Amino acid sequence: MNASDLIYGRRVESARIEYKKGWNPAKVLHTMCAFANDVEGWGGGYIIIGVDFESGRPEIVGIDENTVDSINKELIGMGNLMEPRYIPIADLEHVDGKDVFLIWVPAGDRRPYSCPVSYSRERKSGERAYYIRRLASTIRADRDDERMLFEASRNNPFDECINPDARIDDLRPSLIRDYLYRVGSDLYRKATDEPIERLADLMRIAGGPPEDRRPLNVGMMFFNDEPDRFLPGAYVEVVHKPKPSGEGMSVWRFTGPVDRQIIESIRFLENTFVTERVYKTNDPQARRVLSYPPKAIRELLVNAVYHKSYEMREPVVVTVTPECMEFLNYPGPSPSITDEDIRNNRLNVSAYRNRRTGEYLKELELAEARFTGIPLVIESLERNGSPPLRILTDPLRTYFKAVLGIHPDFLEQAEYDDSPIEDRIASVLRSSGCLSLREISQSLGYKGINKTVSEAVKGMISEGRLEYLIPDKPRSPKQRICLRR
Repeated sequence: MNASDLIYGRRVESARIEYKKGWNPAKVLHTMCAFANDVEGWGGGYIIIGVDFESGRPEIVGIDENTVDSINKELIGMGNLMEPRYIPIADLEHVDGKDVFLIWVPAGDRRPYSCPVSYSRERKSGERAYYIRRLASTIRADRDDERMLFEASRNNPFDECINPDARIDDLRPSLIRDYLYRVGSDLYRKATDEPIERLADLMRIAGGPPEDRRPLNVGMMFFNDEPDRFLPGAYVEVVHKPKPSGEGMSVWRFTGPVDRQIIESIRFLENTFVTERVYKTNDPQARRVLSYPPKAIRELLVNAVYHKSYEMREPVVVTVTPECMEFLNYPGPSPSITDEDIRNNRLNVSAYRNRRTGEYLKELELAEARFTGIPLVIESLERNGSPPLRILTDPLRTYFKAVLGIHPDFLEQAEYDDSPIEDRIASVLRSSGCLSLREISQSLGYKGINKTVSEAVKGMISEGRLEYLIPDKPRSPKQRICLRR
C-alpha cells in the first residue's frame, strides 16, 4: 500500500493504524502483539513511527535515518519475545520530504500471541499477557477477552490457508505487479527484480515449510488467471430470466482474478440492465430515475464475492428478472445476526469469512470500509425512489440473497409476453418493417443483441419465415431482416 495513503487514512480504517511520534519499544511490542492477535478479524494493522497524532490528525515529524538499523535489530528481538515467535514486515518510507518507519503486522497464523508486560531485551522474562485492539487502542486482554481470542484463533479464515493443489509458480508475477501498481504500493519498484518466491513472502501470500512453499488461497484468488481451477466456486454467474418458465434465459460466466470478475460483471450488469428515464418538471433540473442504482449493484456484488465461502463449489449468482435483480451467495450470514437484524438490514459481524480478500478489495477501492456497504445500498435506493432492499435467508443460514426491486416506473415495460419468441419477432417486424438484429432485440426489451433472439431469427430464416434484405451479404453492416412475403 502507498505509505502516504496509509498515513492519512485514505484506504485503511483508523483503528488499524497506530501512530508513534518516536520509537517506543514497549508500546510498539504490545501493539504488535495486539495486531497479530487480530481478535476483531480486521486483518492486522500498521504501526507508523515518525508521525505525531496528538492533535487528532496525523502530522509527519520524521525519524533519523541513522536509527533505522538499530530499530530493525530491536524489532527482530521483539518478535522473538512474543510467543509464538512473530516477525512483522518493516521498511523505511519517504513521505512529504521526511522519513517514516512503517511496520506491517498482518494477523498471525499461529494465534494467540503473548508478550512480556514489561519490556526487556532479555528473552521472554517476567510476567506475560495477551494484548488486543479495542477501537483505536491497544489494551491488555482480560479473562473474557482471552476466551474470545482463543475462540477466534480456532477459526482461521479460509483465504489465509495454504492451497494444497497450487504451486508457487502458479502465482503470476504480472498480476502481482499490476496490483501493486494500481494500489500505489512502494513495493512495485522492487517487484520486477524480485523472484516470485521472495515476492510471495513479502506480500504474505505463501505459506508452508521452506522445502514446500505453496500459495495461500487469497494469492490464487487474485494472482492467477484461472482461480476456479483451484477453487471451483470462484467465479460470478449472471442469469437473465425474462420469463418464469425459463424460456429465453441467458447465462454469462465471469472468471479470472477476483477483482477482474467484479469489475467486468458490474460493467456488464450496468450496461445491460440499467436504463434511465428523464421527466421534465417545473424545476430547472429534470427528474431522472434509473431502473437500478449502479451504486447498489456494485455494493451488493462486491458483498457477495467478499462474503461467500470459497470452500463451497457454488459461485456468486446474479439473477435478473423483469421485476428484480437478485444477488445470491453461499452460505448465509452468521448465526450471531438475529432474524430481526436481517429484517432491518443490520448486518454487523465481528469476524469476516475472507479477511485478506476484504483487505485487498478495499485497497483496490472496490469494497467500502467496515459496516458501510449495506447502508450505502439503502441510501442509493432511497435517492432513486426504488423499492426497499430485501435480504433473505433460511433458518439454517445456508444462503444469503439480497434483492433489488426494479424502479416502479419500469415495471410496465418489464411485463413479459407469454407468446413464443418467434411470434413476438414476427409481430415486431410486421409493425416496424425490416430491422437489424440489434433493433429486433431492443424492440423486445433487451439492451443489445440477445442470444435467444439471434438463434430464433436464424431458425426462422431457415424455415423460410424471414429473409435477409441483402441475401448475398448476410454480414453487411447495412443488413436488415424482413418478413418473407
